[in-house]
Amino acid sequence: MKERSWFISLGIIIYIILTGIDRFVYKLPNYVYIPIAIIGVALIIIGFIKDKSKL
Repeated sequence: MKERSWFISLGIIIYIILTGIDRFVYKLPNYVYIPIAIIGVALIIIGFIKDKSKL
C-alpha cells in the first residue's frame, strides 16, 4: 500500500478538528472558520499534486 503524503494527512486532521470544534464545542465565527478551512483544503490539494508528480 502506498504511503500517504503528510500534506494530505495534516490537511485532513486540521479539517476534522476544525469541524468537530465548530459543531460540538463552540460555534466559530466565519472570519476564523473560513481561513483555517481553506488552509486545510489547500494542504490536501497540494498533497495530491505532489503525489501525482512523483509517479
